[in-house]
Amino acid sequence: MAVFGLLIVPTLLHKKHHSSLSDKDRAARTIDAMSQIHSGEESYLTAHHRFTPHLADLLGTNSKLANDLAIGLDVQLDVSTNGKRYLAQVTSDVLRLVREYTGATATARSCLVLKSSSGVNCPP
Repeated sequence: MAVFGLLIVPTLLHKKHHSSLSDKDRAARTIDAMSQIHSGEESYLTAHHRFTPHLADLLGTNSKLANDLAIGLDVQLDVSTNGKRYLAQVTSDVLRLVREYTGATATARSCLVLKSSSGVNCPP
């Protein structure tokens, strides 16, 4: 009986609780991050007459973007030499979005579902 207690009690006491997001929530946060990046780039363009290639420039005034990034999103930004176009790629473990903007206009869009799951869809 003592051996049983030594084996079971530690397992019960050290039970891990995972608070992970569902695939649907991760997809939604990926889409939201892309939207937040575009809003930040538009604001930066208005203030500085060019887009920024630095994600840090977009985070200063946007805590919602910081919260989205905290789930482990990978973001890549690339801005044209004249600063008038940018390419953004946002990837989670379920979805990858790529957008190119010239000014406020999306000139290229791509979406790839990396993990097919309920609620994981490319935005319209």
